[in-house]
Amino acid sequence: LALRAAMVHVIGDIVQSVGVCVAAALIWAFSDRWLDASGVSYWYRVDPVCTYLFSLLVLYSSYGTMSEAVHLLMAGVPSDINISEVRSRLKAIPCVVGAHDVHVWALSASKRNMWAHLTVSAGADSASVLHAAQRAAADFGCDHTCFQVESEGHICHALHCGPPDVAHDHSHA
Repeated sequence: LALRAAMVHVIGDIVQSVGVCVAAALIWAFSDRWLDASGVSYWYRVDPVCTYLFSLLVLYSSYGTMSEAVHLLMAGVPSDINISEVRSRLKAIPCVVGAHDVHVWALSASKRNMWAHLTVSAGADSASVLHAAQRAAADFGCDHTCFQVESEGHICHALHCGPPDVAHDHSHA
């Protein structure tokens, strides 16, 4: 994100420098032509017009970077992640009967996190479920995970969590 912003900034500076040079050349070449009532050339107005146009260019080119930065700061779900697909993938793990409170967010363009509560059938090996969930998370590009493995029928004591039949997911979109 920072590298792309720097590149856009450098390209903007180059375009702006070329524009200033063109404006200066026009003012220099035509300063004695097209005069207003007070005797000042209209060509002198080229410089502030260029400045205005370049400010619009900067606003336009920085919108995408600012939008992505706000999305990252607000812990938004990466655009290529479908929470329903993540939940389905987690529920497809052997012995998992439910997945709720599923969260995926990005800390940067290359660092993603995932957490979820996984409800497993009675007698399930929670270590193998945990390892399978970590492999599934890695397939979605998540390199830091936190999974809570719960026995079937367990009611989570956190305020935002309940039994699997009344569970909910947050997409932070």
